[in-house]
Amino acid sequence: MHGQNVELSGVSMTYPNGFTAVHPTDLTINAGEFFSILGPSGCGKTTILRMISGFLEPSTGSISIGAQSVNGLGPNKRPTALIFQTLALFPLMSVWENVAFGLEARGVSKQERRRKAEELLELVALTGQAEKKPTELSGGQRQRVAVARALAVEPAVLLLDEPLSALDLKLRQHMRAELKDIQRKTGVTFIYITHDQGEALAMSDRVAVMNEGRIEQIATAAELYNMPQTPFAATFVGEQNVFGGRVKHTNGTTVEVETGQGLLRGRNFNDLTVGEEALVLVRPERIEIADADGVAGNEDSNRISGQLLRRDLEGALINLYLRSGEQEIHVNLHNKGNRDFSADESMTLAFSTADTAVMRPGPMARSSA
Repeated sequence: MHGQNVELSGVSMTYPNGFTAVHPTDLTINAGEFFSILGPSGCGKTTILRMISGFLEPSTGSISIGAQSVNGLGPNKRPTALIFQTLALFPLMSVWENVAFGLEARGVSKQERRRKAEELLELVALTGQAEKKPTELSGGQRQRVAVARALAVEPAVLLLDEPLSALDLKLRQHMRAELKDIQRKTGVTFIYITHDQGEALAMSDRVAVMNEGRIEQIATAAELYNMPQTPFAATFVGEQNVFGGRVKHTNGTTVEVETGQGLLRGRNFNDLTVGEEALVLVRPERIEIADADGVAGNEDSNRISGQLLRRDLEGALINLYLRSGEQEIHVNLHNKGNRDFSADESMTLAFSTADTAVMRPGPMARSSA
């Protein structure tokens, strides 16, 4: 098996009722890449998957797989396989028969089908399970059967539509590693649809964040988390404290913004100029508690005074929620067991300019913390 690249050029989808699910989109997915499309329900990510697979024909634009146009080709004529959220295994068939189902339709002999099924079951760590029925397997095992069945037809591109959503948290986390391992072993191009940022960040070579039919940003997991390019990408992937204000001064890549919490400095993501409205964003885990001598942070750290509203303990983590003027601020600390917090305690928060993003206002995934 080997993966092929997928290219969308000006691809859009508008339904007969006039609703545009996907606005004109250009997208290149590299051969052998684990590529995730991440976004909330209704953002258009599944529509893109269905257009690539051939279950939907785009309203405009072209789709190529391995440099060959697939426009007008049905799903069975494309070098793709699709794994649905429901898995759709056949309950009366054995595991190996489920895996080999697509091969039977292609006229492959029973002996060869069985050999291929055993080979794929070994690949997905299900050796010895061939004769069982799907109902005798765990949720994670059934998930691996669905992957093996999809791989049996040797697709160049495997399309996965939220396949882990029915599993419990620990099993989802385990299956993330399993899927990534299978993808590495086979070299098949994986296109993975999810609304779960943890899945996308943990597994993907690159991630596309979608909102309302448009791709907001395409980046590696680290780039997406540390260098989000839009307010939506910044607030959908991970948490943010968001402060509104107006640019007071710019200095190259750094900008100062006058906010309700005073003057805050951060990295100038959108070439903002003096007088423009701006959003200042900082992640909860990048904020420190300054001690009485103001030791936390460095000289260029932003500082905000706040009053503790509540403390939530999550074992290894402590979440603090503070009030500063009209703003609620979320701080995420490692639980080092060396500090207690009391209700209504006043404290000074510090966070560095380098950890603070400043960008032009736009749609956000949720309201500020």
